[in-house]
Amino acid sequence: MDPDIWRNIRNGDADAMKMLYQQSFQELYAYGFRIIADKDLVKDCLHEVFCEIWLRRKTITEVVYIKSYLKICVRNRLFKEIAESKNLEAWDEEQTREMEGDQSYEFLLIQSQEGEERRIKIGAALDQLTKMQRSIVKMKFYDGLSYEQIATTLKLKPRTVYNHIFIALSTLRTALR
Repeated sequence: MDPDIWRNIRNGDADAMKMLYQQSFQELYAYGFRIIADKDLVKDCLHEVFCEIWLRRKTITEVVYIKSYLKICVRNRLFKEIAESKNLEAWDEEQTREMEGDQSYEFLLIQSQEGEERRIKIGAALDQLTKMQRSIVKMKFYDGLSYEQIATTLKLKPRTVYNHIFIALSTLRTALR
């Protein structure tokens, strides 16, 4: 993919946006469909991602790996939609149970405390990682970059990135037991 396409989009070039859409839609659609086999949801999410990029074009950062960036955007949008639909389903079930009187105040209090304890435990586990480990874990699992892309970005050898991930995951497993 032409690296200038992103710069042109950031400068308001509608033709560049159209070209990005045409060059990447099919691949992103196939990628999204592997995450969730719902054609309409995947198409909606893809359109939302492209609309968001166009709307935020003036403030969006420079991107080196455009396809990886788009895949991450699609993945995050799909996960958000899935979570929201599950939350709505769970909320509907919870509302039904509340109307039936199945859930007491004590049960809800315990549930919220368990969630808070889990969040604190994860935060403490992440605090045990070095700054470099946290950065690499974020790039690998949140940003979706490959080991090679991380190595290039941080000017490290891929083997060093593997080692950081291995040590970080070991530390997190131990801390979360």
